[in-house]
Formats: sequence, C-alpha cells, structure tokens
Amino acid sequence: MSINLLDMLKDQVTGSLAKQAGEFLGESEENVASGLGGIFPALLGSVINKSSEPQGATGLMDMIGGLDLDMLGDIGGLFGGGASSVNGLLSSGGGIIESLLGDKVGGVVEMISKVSGLKSGSSSSLLSMAAPFLMGIIGKQIKGKGLSFLTDLLMGQKDHVKAALPAGMGGLLGFSDMAKNMTGALSGTAGAAAGATSSALNDISSSVKSTAGSISTGTENLAKDVSSSVSTAANTGMSWLKWALPLVLVGALAIWGINAGWFGSSVKEGVNDVSAQATELATDATTTVGDAANSTMGSVSDIAKSAFATIDEAAKAALDKITFTANSAGSQLMDYIKGGYKGEGKVTFNNLTFPTGSAIIDESSAIEVDNLASILKAYPNVKINVSGYTDNQGNSENNKALSEKRAESVKARLVAKGISETRIATAGYGAENPVASNDTEEGRAKNRRIEVAISK
Repeated sequence: MSINLLDMLKDQVTGSLAKQAGEFLGESEENVASGLGGIFPALLGSVINKSSEPQGATGLMDMIGGLDLDMLGDIGGLFGGGASSVNGLLSSGGGIIESLLGDKVGGVVEMISKVSGLKSGSSSSLLSMAAPFLMGIIGKQIKGKGLSFLTDLLMGQKDHVKAALPAGMGGLLGFSDMAKNMTGALSGTAGAAAGATSSALNDISSSVKSTAGSISTGTENLAKDVSSSVSTAANTGMSWLKWALPLVLVGALAIWGINAGWFGSSVKEGVNDVSAQATELATDATTTVGDAANSTMGSVSDIAKSAFATIDEAAKAALDKITFTANSAGSQLMDYIKGGYKGEGKVTFNNLTFPTGSAIIDESSAIEVDNLASILKAYPNVKINVSGYTDNQGNSENNKALSEKRAESVKARLVAKGISETRIATAGYGAENPVASNDTEEGRAKNRRIEVAISK
C-alpha cells in the first residue's frame, strides 16, 4: 500500500501541533517538532504491534471510534479552547498511551527528551497530545472500511516506521519481531475465532452434563457458591446471613425440586444434606467475615508500603528541602508516609483554588499540586486517584462535569511536572459524598474539594 501515514502526520499535524503545544508547554517550537519526529513513529510502531495481538485490530477500531475526528482536524481551535479543552486531549491521549505502551512509557519519554531537548514533563505531555492525532489520521484512512483494510494499511507502514525511529527506540519497544507478528496477524485472528467457537461448543457440552448431574451434587455446589458470596460480603458485615441463609436455601431447593418434578426420597435426602452443609458453610463464612475485615483494614497499609518502597534518591533529596504548609495535601501525605502508612491513604487539597465555575487552577495555589508532584517523583511506583467534588448548588450534571474537569486539571499539572499519565486516574463526583453540611457557606466550601488517594 502506497500510503505513508508518517508523511501525512508531518504534512497535516506536526507543524501546527508543534506551534500550539510549544506555547502551551513553554517549549520551543523547534524542540517540540523534533520530539514529534520521534513520537509519531514510536506510536505507529506500537499500533502495528498492537494489531498483531488477539483482538488487537478490533480494539484499535474501537479506540478510533471513540475519537472526535472533526475536532482533531482543527488543532488551533482545540488549543484555543483553553485548559479544559487541552486537558480533554491529554486525558484521551493518556488512555491511548497506556494501551499502546504500557510500562514502556517512562523509557519512551526519557528517549524523546534526549533526542529533542524537551523537559521530561513536556515530553510526557506531548506524547499524550500526539496519540489522538495519530489515531485520527488512521481513522480518516479506514473510514467506511473494515478490519482487513486496517491490517493491510498498518503492514504497509513497517518500513516507514523503521526508517524514522530514533536510534534505540525499536529495541526499547520490542519492534524486532514486527514483520513476523504482522504476517501472522490475520491467521492469528482466524485462529482466535476458531478457538472461540470450539470453546463455546465445549461450554455448551459442559452445561448439558452439569444439568444432567445429580441433585445432591448440584445442591452441594450451590451451597458452596452461596458461602463464597457470604465471604465476599465481608466488608459489609452481613453476619446475620449465618442464621437466614439455611432457611432461605432450603425453601429455594424445595421449590426447585417441585418445579422440576423431582419427587422421591433422594430429593428429600438431598435437601436435608444441603441444609446441613449450608449451616456448616455459613458458619465458616461468618468466621471468614471477621478475618476478611481484619485483612482489609491492613491491605491499604500493605499496598502503600509496597508502593513507597522504591525511592528515587535524587528526587527524595529535593523533596526533603521542601517546607510544606500546615495541613496542605503535601503535608498530609508526608505525615502518612512518616507515620507508617496508617489510615486510608487519602489526602485533601485544602489550599488549592479555582475561579467560580472554572477548572483552571489559580496560579497562586498551584504550588499545592507542584509539591504533590515532588512527592510522586521521589516515590516512582506510587499511583494515585484524583477525585473532584462540588457543593450542591446549581445543576447536578454541570457540577459533575466541573468536578471531572478540575480533577483532570490537577492531573494535567502533575503530568506537566514530569509525572507519567499512567500513574494518575481521575474522576468527578459532583455533589456526592459531602464532608460537611451544604446549608452553610463554610460547609459548601469544604465540599468543593479535590481528594487524592493512593491506588498502588
């Protein structure tokens, strides 16, 4: 196929994106263009590899289907839409990057910084900005066509990618087997389909055999399943099931036997047996409830200890020089670390502010986010969830959208400071989960907040 996607990107995207992204990131247009020259072939090569995986091409089609191709065609308008528009681009690109690069993101960012002169945080942001535009170019080419066209298109890009990759990037991303992988892509897809069909037939056969089994075996398994469900309910403290479960189970089995026409002593014996088994299993499950609850209390601490175990010594030395404002998010998180990771592993920004109805961080309060970035740099294995909340004033849907955008703004600031997108998840909950009364201005101010929780 004669189409060269990298040439298309160079002609239609690189120049305008380099200008707009350079202004947004505070980097020179020349350095951003150089960074894109390495980013686009690295991402396209990853797309080629992705398409060779089982269901990979289908996943790419779904990914492209979720993009606004018209918006991606207006780079100037997109960046002219302000921080919320660019944050949306970063968020969309972050999901693509995670799917394509996985744990290789850090290595790619480091290599792009070396070849382009960009700061690490700028390279990370640029990587996320570039990803949707690459997928958009592919989307325009395959519009109205099927999987086979996508696969043919990508196979035709192998030589272009190899010629454009920065030195060492192919080895970093494992592109050495690209040709072999792509050659087997279609046969792999066909094999997966055949395997799925065989599996489905086996499942049907197993279901028939299982249905034909004896009642006692079925009821025994049912009792075990219910016991497992009780164990799963550990966090809700539903220990009352110990007493109600045997009675409910016996009643259900009796109705089951009548409806199925299974009368006779074997049925009665089966019901009696399973009642006894259910009582025993429920008692065991009740014990499990307590054990699981105790285990859950310790699990957050265990996760945190593991995540904070890896330390970047240079970043840690810089972190130790920071004086945190009392009760700031950074201060809370440092107290959590120094206190042995006791508690929920959740902190709240108490000094971070936004203009009314806006998702743009007040620059006077941005140090709150910058200090969090310093902590995350020092502990590179830590991942976080950033959650936005509002008070209950105004339209609930608008509140939820605003809370999401504010959480995304915090993420964008962290990414710009060098934190990998893959370490940050965001969500907005609007007026849900208030921490104070919405009947007073003081309470509403407390409910308008951004929380950060340790996720790994």
